Amino acid sequence: MKLDQIDLAFLYLAITKNGKFNEQDLAGSDLAYLGVGRTLDKIAYLKENNLIGLDGVFFTITDAARQILWNKDEPLQTRILKILQIKSFEEQDIAKYLNESQDTVQQQIDESRKLGLLIFTTIKKDERIIKVCELTHDGQQILQIQSLDPTSQLLRTLDDIALKIQGSKIEESKIKSMLEKLRAISAELAQDQLVK
Repeated sequence: MKLDQIDLAFLYLAITKNGKFNEQDLAGSDLAYLGVGRTLDKIAYLKENNLIGLDGVFFTITDAARQILWNKDEPLQTRILKILQIKSFEEQDIAKYLNESQDTVQQQIDESRKLGLLIFTTIKKDERIIKVCELTHDGQQILQIQSLDPTSQLLRTLDDIALKIQGSKIEESKIKSMLEKLRAISAELAQDQLVK
């Protein structure tokens, strides 16, 4: 499911309020500008998609919503890339939304940048120039691969290995033998996936 910046703001409000928020919290938040109609529409959308629930007068964040960006078992790099799918952000905003320390996020951003998963761009905001992180095509592909089930990930990896073997300088008979073994493994995995 793809979130937008307003979805993120609602979920982050719940995170900062110990998992739940009410009308007063909304009125005192950055979301007050939405007005009643847009707020109700957005709450209905989040509720339909099992991202928030209703508990008396409180709206509560669901476990499914927590898994999107706030699952501490998921690598920080993945969570940073996921938040950049929503929008390009400054480093301090990424740290704020993910509830992580600025230093930890900065270190992970530097590593991700070196891997080509994100880049820094400058934009003009409120009459000043700011530096934001932006997701690259490679970063987008990493997230797409990670969203696959484990068997699909393995099949994709086997396809990548087969392509590398075909392009290698190994003698033809060894290449043919390796490719046959990879195809047999892939076929067996694909068959298992169909049975499920």
